Amino acid sequence: MVFTPFKIKDIELKNRWIMLAMHTGFAEGNALTERDYAYYEERAKGGAAAVTCLLAVNETGALKGMYDAETVDKESLKTLADRVHAHDCKLIVQLFHCGRNESGKNHGDKPLLAPSVVPSPIFRTEPQEMTAEDLDDTKKAFANAAALCKEIGADMVEVSASAGYLLSEFFSPITNLREDEYGYKNENGVKFPLEVLTEIRNTVGEYPVLVKVSAAQMVEEGYELVDTVRFCKKSEDACLIDGVTVTGGWHESPIEQISYHVAKGAYAPFAGIMKKYLSVPVIACNRIQDEETAERILEQGLCDFCGTARAFLADPAFANKMQEGKPYLPCQGCNKCIAAVLKGEEVFCAFNPEAGREHFENQRRKIATRKECVVVGGGPAGMQAAKKAAERGFKTTILCKEKELGGQLRLAALPPKKGDLLKYIDYMKHTLEELGVVILTETEGTKEFIEEKKPYFTVIATGSKPEKLPIEGVPDEKYFTAQEILQMPEEKVLELLEGEGVILGGGALGLETAAYMMDKIEVKEDEYKIKIIDKAKKMGMDLGAMAKPLMADLKKKHVSFLTTTQPTLMEGRKLYVKIGEMPMFVSADYVIWAGGGESYVDSELTMWLMDERMSYAIVGDSNEVGDGGHAIHDAYDIFTRMYLA
Repeated sequence: MVFTPFKIKDIELKNRWIMLAMHTGFAEGNALTERDYAYYEERAKGGAAAVTCLLAVNETGALKGMYDAETVDKESLKTLADRVHAHDCKLIVQLFHCGRNESGKNHGDKPLLAPSVVPSPIFRTEPQEMTAEDLDDTKKAFANAAALCKEIGADMVEVSASAGYLLSEFFSPITNLREDEYGYKNENGVKFPLEVLTEIRNTVGEYPVLVKVSAAQMVEEGYELVDTVRFCKKSEDACLIDGVTVTGGWHESPIEQISYHVAKGAYAPFAGIMKKYLSVPVIACNRIQDEETAERILEQGLCDFCGTARAFLADPAFANKMQEGKPYLPCQGCNKCIAAVLKGEEVFCAFNPEAGREHFENQRRKIATRKECVVVGGGPAGMQAAKKAAERGFKTTILCKEKELGGQLRLAALPPKKGDLLKYIDYMKHTLEELGVVILTETEGTKEFIEEKKPYFTVIATGSKPEKLPIEGVPDEKYFTAQEILQMPEEKVLELLEGEGVILGGGALGLETAAYMMDKIEVKEDEYKIKIIDKAKKMGMDLGAMAKPLMADLKKKHVSFLTTTQPTLMEGRKLYVKIGEMPMFVSADYVIWAGGGESYVDSELTMWLMDERMSYAIVGDSNEVGDGGHAIHDAYDIFTRMYLA
C-alpha cells in the first residue's frame, strides 16, 4: 500500500510517504538560498510524495534560523515550490509559532508569547501572557501566512498545534491558566486554535489545510487523547481542516517520542483513533521509517499516510531505494537531530554528514586523474572516508584488520534496541561496493602495503583502544573492559552474572554494557547484580536526554548507580571507593572498565609517511576519541577541506 497513490482533498499524492516538517536553522536573511532548495529538492527527488517545510507566521513566532511569512522573500519561496514540483512531489508548508518553546538567548529581543506566564521546563524562560491584541495579531498572521503559501504555489498548509508550541499550549491546563474566554476552563482551551483555523479558512477558501496535533500531552495532568479527538472533530465539522497529522506528546514529555527506545510505529494507534472519528485523511507519525512498519499500519487502517522526517534526513532517497529494493541509510533514532534543534543549531544527522550540505556536495569537484587513496581502518570513520574518497574520484582501497567492516559499531549494536546499527554497516558496505572501493578484510595497514601502493593520499582511521584505570588489588582475571564483555561468549557473561559486578564509567559505554548484560537474565526484587560508579555528578552525560530512558530501564533491572565516586583499592570481594571524600566499599566479584579509551595510531607508520612526504590524515577516534557520529563527521570533513588537483 505504501507505494499506491492517495488524495488529500482533490490533490493526489503519488505514494503514502510524507516528509514531515523539521527545522533546518538555515535562514540567515529573508530569502531562501540554494542551500534550502538543494535540501528539499534532494528529498523530493528521493521519492517523497510531499515534503514539508517550516515557515513561522511572524517574526515573533520564529525559532532561530527560521524564515517567517512577514519578511520572507516571496519569489524565493515560489522557487522552492517550483523546484519541489519538478520531481512529481507536493509542497506542504507548516505554519508555525513557537509560543514559549524557545530559549530567551536564541529568541533575542522578540517576546516569547504564550497563553499564560508558565515557563517551558526545557528552556526555563518566562514568556509573556498574550494580550487581546497579541491574540488578534497572531490569528491574522496565521491567515496571512496561509494566503502567502497559496499565492506562491504550495499545495497545502499544515497548522502546527503540537509538541508544546503555541496553539497546543492553549489545550493544556498546565500552560493555559487564563481566566478569560480563551482559558482552559472554556471548552478545554480550544477556542483560540479554532479561531485561528477559522481565520485561515475564511482567507484561503477551499485551499487544503491540515492541522498537526499531539494526540496527548503525555505529561502528568496534561490534556489527553479524548481532548484532541474533540478538537479535531470540531475542526472537521466546521469544514476548517482537510487532514490531520498525528504525533505523540510534547518535547518535554517524560515518555520517549522518537528515539530507538520507542518501538517502530508505536504511536500509530493514536492516528487510528482519529480515523475512527474523522473522515479526512490522517497522517501517522513517530518511528515510521521502514516499509514493514508502514505497510503494517496502513493495512491495519490506522492511517492514510506515513509521516517521517528523520528517515528522509538520514537518507534523502530512502523512499525510492526502498521501492527499488535497494539498501538505504536507516535512521538510528539517536535523537542527535532533536538535540541540535533544541540548542538552536542547524539540522544535524549523526550518520549522514551530508544532511544540510547538499548544495555544497553538488558543487564538489572530482580529481582530474585516477589517483589512489588508501584508508586504514574499517570502522565508521574508515567507511565514511572511503566513501567520500571514491565519490571524489579516488581509486580507493580500505583495509580492515577484522573479518568484517564496522569496527566498534558492531559492538555498539549488541545492547538492547541498538540492532539497527548493523543495517547502517550493511548500507555502507553496499555503498562502497557500488562505488568500486576495494575492501580488504583481515588486512593490516602496514608500511609495506602503502609503500607498494604509493597512494596520493592515506587516511588513518585505526580507532581507539580501552585503557583500564590501574586499581590496586584487582586481579587481572577479574578486571575486564566493556569491549571484552561485549565480545564474550554468552555462557561466560551468565557465569559472571551469578556474582556481583561493578562497572567503572557511567557514560554511554557503561550504561549500555549494563543493559547488554542485564538483558540476559531475570532478576528478583532484592537482587542487585550490577553497580555503576562514576566520578561525575551525573550519569550518561554523553547521552544527553537519551540517558533518562536507558537509566529507567536499568533501574527496573535493579542496577544501582553511585555518582561522584572513585575506586581506590580492592581486597577480596570488597572494592573500596570514595564518594566525595567519604570512604566506603561495595561488593564486587568482578570489575568492568567502561571509562573510555585512548586514540590508537601506528606511530611508526605515520612517521614513515612524514619521512616519505606522503599526504595523510588521521580521522575519527584515532584523531580524537568520541562516538560513532563524531567519527563519521570527522572523516567527512577531511574531504570537504581537501584541495583536489
